[in-house]
Amino acid sequence: MKNNNNTKNIFEEKEPQVKVLMKHFENPKERENILKNLKLSAEFNMRHRGHFLFYGKDLIDYKLELPHDKNRNEFLRILSNYMTDVLEDNCPPSWKKCKRPFWEELIFTQLPHVMKLTPDEKQVETFLSQLKMFIQWLDKRVGTTWFTVVDKYSKEAISDLKLCEQVLNTLFLRDFPQLHQKDFSPEKQIEIVNQSFKECTKRWDSLFEVTSIIDQITVLKEFNTNITYYVKGLPTYIIVPGLIMSGCIGRKSGTLLWEWFQTEGIYPQKGRKYLKLNS
Repeated sequence: MKNNNNTKNIFEEKEPQVKVLMKHFENPKERENILKNLKLSAEFNMRHRGHFLFYGKDLIDYKLELPHDKNRNEFLRILSNYMTDVLEDNCPPSWKKCKRPFWEELIFTQLPHVMKLTPDEKQVETFLSQLKMFIQWLDKRVGTTWFTVVDKYSKEAISDLKLCEQVLNTLFLRDFPQLHQKDFSPEKQIEIVNQSFKECTKRWDSLFEVTSIIDQITVLKEFNTNITYYVKGLPTYIIVPGLIMSGCIGRKSGTLLWEWFQTEGIYPQKGRKYLKLNS
């Protein structure tokens, strides 16, 4: 969580620790295969570390069955980001060692975190469909039995995730009305939003839970402090209590109400336990 009124330099805290993985090639053919796979995996943005862990070959082999399928590539982008960037060293050692929370976090927290904005708002439906196809393939390939679990989570999640997708698109279209136009250039609109945000004497960047709606005002409770904020300008016609919102709010001098300025993510209540505040 970042308090934008705090002048502490966040870059003066801990230096990042980087783990380096070394790979020794047994022969030129092995090196050639790795280079080919690196090129393939770049199409769904898998980090290089994925090639040295159990899932790398599976994801590439799955892609190769439909190498030019955009929906499959997008699904693999989300899954590989989850495993290499989110879980990192806490990733299970094999598909068989995955537990239910692995799939629950992927569906209820990871998907809304990396969700792309699309005009038809179909990414949730597409991802869940792709996930179930992958699990069927995986169960057959490695002998796991995850389909029943993933199918259950998908059915539980779809309505809540579609709401998150709708709220996310609505908020971005509010700030960037030409978002889905091919020639859209965000720089000018971002500068307008940033300038308005700078005029706020109080600013806060955090995770918030919607607790209630009062006319056109959204009542938010901040995760860490439980402080309540009354926020104007949010689409109260679709926002519901229990929704988790990550972003920035600000309040200008002489006003009682806060304003919502920047959206970083919209999450269902069931994803709450996997959300973490930045210290």
